[in-house]
Amino acid sequence: MAQLFSLGIIAPSSFMTVIGYILFALGCLVGLAGDIRFMVITYRHGFGWFFTCLFLPLVGWIFFLMFTKETWKPVALSLAGFVVAGLGYWLGGFQFLQ
Repeated sequence: MAQLFSLGIIAPSSFMTVIGYILFALGCLVGLAGDIRFMVITYRHGFGWFFTCLFLPLVGWIFFLMFTKETWKPVALSLAGFVVAGLGYWLGGFQFLQ
């Protein structure tokens, strides 16, 4: 990779922007997968939990605290995905979404 930089084939800034795009997309997909898994668990507990968690975000936190044993994996997956998306946004230079 360093040879490509030294030859001028790939500029380091454009390489980091591409890496930022990839991390941002992957992080968003992983975060979305975690959110969907969380909503599947709420659906298993009933329509009331499902629709209130879907439309009232604070109820999702209450559900997480009440059923931590079941929901910690999807919540951790979602948080990890959004951290990776934030890292990709930062590496992309804060300009690729403007």
